[in-house]
Amino acid sequence: MNNSVNTQDFIKVANEADNVVDFLGPSIKYECDDMVINIEYYTITTLPTKLKEWAFDLLKSNMENLYKGSNLGWNSKQKRQEMNDKDCKYLIASNNEKPIGFAMFQFTWEETMADDDKEIEVIYCYEIQLAEEARRKGLGTFLMRTLENIGKNWKMNKVMLTTFKKNKLAMDFYINRLGYQIDEISPSEVLLPKEAKDYDYEILSIKL
Repeated sequence: MNNSVNTQDFIKVANEADNVVDFLGPSIKYECDDMVINIEYYTITTLPTKLKEWAFDLLKSNMENLYKGSNLGWNSKQKRQEMNDKDCKYLIASNNEKPIGFAMFQFTWEETMADDDKEIEVIYCYEIQLAEEARRKGLGTFLMRTLENIGKNWKMNKVMLTTFKKNKLAMDFYINRLGYQIDEISPSEVLLPKEAKDYDYEILSIKL
């Protein structure tokens, strides 16, 4: 498919920016209960090795069993490669300098169901993971809303993400709490029911 023609390539502009969260001010903070959580932005080249390993370990702890029960299966090497893609960007949430959660995202082109095979600019959330002590405090909502603000600022059309159908908590969080919808390119939208049932994930999105 061909990328949509623009007078300006917003994906290129965003990916070449030194800091895509500058517009949010000198610091990003979220306060809840007895926590003052700092959110720091990193590109894959500025993310310290120690944080890379921490992020992978948290993802593995939270998601390995879900992956093993899916059609994809769990592949540590492949997941590490995905998390180290050259266009990956991270928001790392820390409390008292201890990392407790992260969001991993990219600015990218995504297909649509338009007749002209048009592709649109999106901010794609590939991972959002929280440590146990950071859950049920509104941090996940704050990180997702922050991604939405980043997407709006850089002129993306949507925030998109993929989640397993059997991850009921995640599906409820995105759809019922945040207002995301099953995207037009999700298997359940483009395939017959008997074909779609072979896919154990949904693609969700929210328009910006």
